[in-house]
Amino acid sequence: MKVAVIGAGLAGLTAARQLKSAGAEVTVFDKSKGTGGRLSSRSFAGGWVDHGAPYLTVSGEEFAGFLDQNVAETAIRKWAPLYSGVVRADEHSDFIGVPRNSALTRSLLDGVVFQPSTRIARIEAAEDGWRLFNDGESLLGVWPYLIIAVPAPQALSLLREQPLLAEPIRKVAMEPCWVAAIHSGAELSNQPDVAVYEHPVVRRIVHNSAKPGRQNENIYLVQASKNWSETYLEETTESVGEKLLQYFCELTSAGADPELLFVHRWRYAFTETALGQACLWDNNLQLGACGDWCLGRTVEDAWRSGSELAAQLLKHAEEKTS
Repeated sequence: MKVAVIGAGLAGLTAARQLKSAGAEVTVFDKSKGTGGRLSSRSFAGGWVDHGAPYLTVSGEEFAGFLDQNVAETAIRKWAPLYSGVVRADEHSDFIGVPRNSALTRSLLDGVVFQPSTRIARIEAAEDGWRLFNDGESLLGVWPYLIIAVPAPQALSLLREQPLLAEPIRKVAMEPCWVAAIHSGAELSNQPDVAVYEHPVVRRIVHNSAKPGRQNENIYLVQASKNWSETYLEETTESVGEKLLQYFCELTSAGADPELLFVHRWRYAFTETALGQACLWDNNLQLGACGDWCLGRTVEDAWRSGSELAAQLLKHAEEKTS
């Protein structure tokens, strides 16, 4: 059984890992250079900065068991930071990847064919399966089974010719988020590891260097609020960076000439309105979609969605052969 997965975030790689364990030949495509999706990390000065989800919140035993069984012991560690502010249930830390959060998803690649830096621009139904084309309109191959594990608006674009799957996705709404990586220049002794704010611009500041294995000092990630990110969605990174640096200085009282390292725009950072079911799957098309947006906004939601889609695909394949 050959399966293609579009998207190397946790949902896509969870599905890929379970399918591979069941004997499938799995190929994963992602437009980025590596794995992670919104668990992505960026190298900086010999260390790592987690500019996506800063940590994992684990609420269920099933997810904890999956991590224990499928992620290399050296790639995951418990992290119990010091907090300030009103912390929502999905803002608590249980685990981090080591030495970067994308190490978690890299662990799931074992035995899976991975094609990074490959943007799938179009899919096409054929008699023998699904044809995948990159953004240069080159045919990459044909796969009998296809899983789309990208943010809802991107999934909708790929599924525009498949209304049975596309229509439910139209009700999903996602939020953007600007983030800025800042080097404080000196230790901010009064700043906790995770600070959550009721502020019009800044939602959260995470002390990236407080996490084990990052190999850097005094680096902080500033996460902008939903409303502010939406207002300044199309601003330049330079303009957004200047503003977030200013607010970082005001909120932390940083006085050692902090340096802006980089700014990143997550156009589809969080789920605002979820699909309301674990995944989408069509037996006749042998095509499905998954992601955190199916159930909510957490890393665990992404895992649950990918796991359920893999289970439905395997059930269908077994029924076909029985």
